[in-house]
Amino acid sequence: MSIALLYFFLVIIGVTITGFFITKIRIWKPKRTLVFVAVYFSCGLLAFVYLMFLSGDIAKAPSKEFLQEQRIANEQLSSDLKLRKFEGLKEEHLKFTKTFEATAENIEVIRNEAGQYLPIHISWAESGENKITVSYYETPLYLNGVYITPFVEEPRIEWNDNKLYIIEADTMVTVKSVHFSSQLLNIGFPSRNDDPLYNLIGQRILHLNVPKQFNIIDKDGWY
Repeated sequence: MSIALLYFFLVIIGVTITGFFITKIRIWKPKRTLVFVAVYFSCGLLAFVYLMFLSGDIAKAPSKEFLQEQRIANEQLSSDLKLRKFEGLKEEHLKFTKTFEATAENIEVIRNEAGQYLPIHISWAESGENKITVSYYETPLYLNGVYITPFVEEPRIEWNDNKLYIIEADTMVTVKSVHFSSQLLNIGFPSRNDDPLYNLIGQRILHLNVPKQFNIIDKDGWY
């Protein structure tokens, strides 16, 4: 809030000073300057009040330090999962668990087009049972520094004829954002679009606990 106020008052001061020098031009009268400043000030004040109070769907963007912590935690989780270390899968990130009964040695994973990007991680269990446990985990999701988890639908998991179906819905999220930054004054400063903190941060994970006597065939996906 303090940054926004500072930015707002700097603009007003800049306009006022500019108006003062414009009055030195013969065709520009002092009265016009006062009207110009008053109109500009009113528009800025109305916009500021709207952003502060009238919009009920405003959320404060997380800090860069917080996003960096989330990014590091997700990178560590990815590394652990590649080594089949599943201790990093936290209960707080578990969205649902389903159990299915396998009837044949080979289990095929069928995905729709949107489901091709949901990674599967498998832990093999020493069990004489035929039960396949499917657990979906989702860490907090941020895109361009905006928290988007509430807008992302969970995948549908279905089982039929010894086939595991992963059905994902296409999701489009539209967010209006306001960004105040002194970086605008730094010529040559890297664009925030190049900052990894404004890429997608977060993970969506499908964890399968499978008895060793079964095979998982996933032609369209990746582990």
